[in-house]
Amino acid sequence: MFLTALSARRSVDWRIGVNLAWEWAAMGTAYLLLRWLPRTKGETGVLALGMAATASAVAAYGIFQGAVEIPQLQEAYRRDPQAVARQMGAQATQAQDDPRRQALENRLLQSNEVFGTFGLANSLAGFLVAPLLLVLAMGLRNLARRREPDASPWPAMLAATVPGLLLLACLVLTKSRSAWLGAMFAAALLAWHARRLVPRRVLLGLVAAGAVALGGLVAAGLATGRLDLEVLTQSRLSMGYRLQYWKSTWAMITEGAGSAGKALQAGNFWSGVGPGAFGSHYLLYKLPDASEEIQDPHNLFLEVWSTAGFWAFLALVVAIGSGIGMLLTSRHEPDEPPADRPGWLLAASALGLVMVLVLGRMNLFVEDLLSRWLILTVFWGLSAALLLPLWRRVSASAFGMGAATTALAIHLLAAGGIAFPAIAMGLWGHLALGLNLREGAGSGRLRTVESRLPGAGMAVAWAALVGSFLGATIPFWKSEAAVARAEAALERMPPDLERAEAAYTLAERLDRYNVRPWLGHAYLQYLAWESRGAKPEDLRWKTIPTLLLKAASPPRSPDAWSLHAERAEVTRDLLRRVGPGLSPRDAVSLRGSIVEANRTASRLYPTNATLHARLAEASAELSLLPDAIQEAREALRLDALTPHPDKKLAPSVRARLQESLPKWTAQAGEAAPPAP
Repeated sequence: MFLTALSARRSVDWRIGVNLAWEWAAMGTAYLLLRWLPRTKGETGVLALGMAATASAVAAYGIFQGAVEIPQLQEAYRRDPQAVARQMGAQATQAQDDPRRQALENRLLQSNEVFGTFGLANSLAGFLVAPLLLVLAMGLRNLARRREPDASPWPAMLAATVPGLLLLACLVLTKSRSAWLGAMFAAALLAWHARRLVPRRVLLGLVAAGAVALGGLVAAGLATGRLDLEVLTQSRLSMGYRLQYWKSTWAMITEGAGSAGKALQAGNFWSGVGPGAFGSHYLLYKLPDASEEIQDPHNLFLEVWSTAGFWAFLALVVAIGSGIGMLLTSRHEPDEPPADRPGWLLAASALGLVMVLVLGRMNLFVEDLLSRWLILTVFWGLSAALLLPLWRRVSASAFGMGAATTALAIHLLAAGGIAFPAIAMGLWGHLALGLNLREGAGSGRLRTVESRLPGAGMAVAWAALVGSFLGATIPFWKSEAAVARAEAALERMPPDLERAEAAYTLAERLDRYNVRPWLGHAYLQYLAWESRGAKPEDLRWKTIPTLLLKAASPPRSPDAWSLHAERAEVTRDLLRRVGPGLSPRDAVSLRGSIVEANRTASRLYPTNATLHARLAEASAELSLLPDAIQEAREALRLDALTPHPDKKLAPSVRARLQESLPKWTAQAGEAAPPAP
């Protein structure tokens, strides 16, 4: 974690790199606290109970989302696609053949996997899989416990079945094949470990009951349309995508790709590209037929290697390998009673929900948040109450924590998330608590040191850490607060443009690494220009391309292809609106800016057919016919290579290029190109 945080100095977007570095530092601190603070194994077990209850509550909301919210969203999109696209932050477009619209419709109308409070179904699956295996491990440990005849293990077992089924049902609905594989492998580990502890007929009965429950959930999903056979038949296709990601990531780590690639690639093998920088570097190596632009390689080891270099990768292998090895080779631990008074630890876990509301300053009465938080709160309490009898009967085991950690680690081998705290803390949290539970580990031993030097040294270290954090993040917080004030001013009726402009200008000064003030300021200038009639003689429009250029320039985001593409499109729109009133010199200057922005974007994302098509047409407008011919040929070549509809050229664009290419070739005096 330290090596990954330290690699932020290599991030091309310094602000994103520093923010993510502190997230890694926070995960390291949380791991240490989980190792240090629990004084007994009972306290460690109650912390694990809080994690399981939280996951069960999120699972309940995921099921509600699949049954109610997703169908409502699909119906709303059918009624008003533009409004839903804006609500989701997607770019709304009226063109039916626009690849972006087709991609959005595929996501909304063709996909129905649940994602809960996360952005992706794979992330939700990663949050659920370890707690599910922990509940299963506790159940098996309960059945293995030798008790007097009047102390039946079944009441606690049946009570825990409800949150367990919530976790299993939601995990099935995520359609995450990597999480399913991790869960099955870890469940097999638990069954093998319990073969000598649980009577064979009881173990076989549990396996049969689990198969029936899983089969019933799958049958219900197929009957209701929440599952489909493609989730299995497309496994090979999904794995093919992963292989594409990994091949390109390995090329990014070890190879160059032209002059631009070599400049970015230097030192990638040993030092990585820094947190948050993978996405921009990956595009230089993305295969022409790859499916999407990704922000991580969907493999925890490749992600850490590409982010922080070989030594961080080696440290991760050693940490996870040795940690899981210690847990899975632990001898059978004797039962110990849980914490004497587990209620206060459980209540402290519940305060996590309150902290999200308070620190996030959420208004529960907008955007249907009230139903979400009611479900989370009610099912958190219900899950904790149903799991508590099981936790009172038996203590958590190191082997069970090891199985849970193994399930999540397998999932992360083919899914992103090691840099995402909500997912990664499932890995580090279960690992830390499991290490606390090892027999003879001495979890939470209280140590007394007579000298004051260690305390003074720790105080200095903490002061340096806190000072570094505040020095790096306070400018960002102040800048974001100013951006929030600007956005609030723009939301007024009528918009307060002067107050918004002052706030954006202040935000730019407060944090020169933050790109959002420059983008917001450009949008404000466009809005102000339109409110004054969008007249060519109103020179406010000239500030818009300038602000967008500053947003895409060092020290902010010079390698963000999307910013350069947006700059080109906005400048093209301005030229269309003010062009008739411009002098030939000014018009040529604007066209040159469009070519430069499109060329930068296409060099940063060389396998994007649409960017090459835009560059071809922009070059032709400036009479750069050899460049236009070259870029048009490349656009048509990439269009023919990719099998993904959202990566292909829009039919109208393809037709224009095919029609224009012979004309440009004739004008340039070249031989006609072969038909694509």
